[in-house]
Amino acid sequence: MRLSLYKKYGERMGNYLEEKGVFHVPGKYDADPEEGKIWLSHSYPIKAFEKFLGYYDREERIAYNPSISFNTDFSYCLAACEYSKNPGQDRVIMDDSESELYSKKADFALKKFRRDYAISGSFHFFIRRYRKYSRAKGMSESSEVAAAVSKALISCSFNGQADGDGGLQSRYARYVSGSGTRAVFQGISMWLSYPGMDRDKCIAGKIGESPDKFYYGIFPKDLQSPTDRAHSAAVQSPLYEGWINDKYKFLNKIVDGDFSPDILFERSSMDMLRLNSVLMSSGIIIQTPESLKILTKAIQFREKNPDFYFTSDTGPSILIASKSKSLLEEFRENIDDPFIDGSFKYDQHINKMKEFKRESEKFFNSL
Repeated sequence: MRLSLYKKYGERMGNYLEEKGVFHVPGKYDADPEEGKIWLSHSYPIKAFEKFLGYYDREERIAYNPSISFNTDFSYCLAACEYSKNPGQDRVIMDDSESELYSKKADFALKKFRRDYAISGSFHFFIRRYRKYSRAKGMSESSEVAAAVSKALISCSFNGQADGDGGLQSRYARYVSGSGTRAVFQGISMWLSYPGMDRDKCIAGKIGESPDKFYYGIFPKDLQSPTDRAHSAAVQSPLYEGWINDKYKFLNKIVDGDFSPDILFERSSMDMLRLNSVLMSSGIIIQTPESLKILTKAIQFREKNPDFYFTSDTGPSILIASKSKSLLEEFRENIDDPFIDGSFKYDQHINKMKEFKRESEKFFNSL
């Protein structure tokens, strides 16, 4: 792969967007966590316009290409964090039970965090997800968890002094989930990531407001296919390099513009088809018979209605979007599948915060 060229394009994007004030170098803070104090946070998941798969540097979670997304409201995550001076006692409770998966993710991220701030104690996390669906794949729940946990950790470690530092929050969210780097911000955000970059600059920034002139919704579908497996398999695909090359051509072309939602939604439809091709050529199918039926109809519908868009990430849940609400309703008339309307109101979590705080206090008091 043309790694030196990707680095050149990535540095150009980063320098230009830093000049525009999109990317802010994280501040410097002295860690001084207060034992026993509980810090709360929340986050909503993202849906990718410009997607990513595969890590150039897996240890530092640096991707091969920058990625762009916006927040959805199909779910949200609340996280609580408490510090203990006793080392070796990290705990992660996800949806009322010990989570082996997120305990491993937290362990990986906390090793990086402790390395940077010389913290020897332990962190306890109480996390809960609230969904508008039962089970589904491709809803980016990992992004909301990563962002919420990182925000809570940063609040706890610096006693609230770094709460407005999105760059710092996104830096450590990426160690839990790459997409979580972008979920830290509401609106349209970009995660700057490219081969050979400084790990401390591998952060996200807000590049636009919510695309609230659009209507959108999703057909949730479930599939047992770990995203981590997709990351490693994609890089082995014979189509991967061509996919990455195209991404840098597109990003290099639009970086001087305003990141128009119209352009990004159109791009997301094409990019998701290429993502599926890359994974199929690696032996991974991320669609189901039901989602393929929806996808086939979406492609046919878009041929007659260019203002209609569709996309998905590493799962079979299909998102549709348009500036015309009637266009979405017309498409849905012929789809007999569960559907969730999306919105740009990110305040659902507020009514749950008091209850969540009580439950987290109960958990921490039991330790």
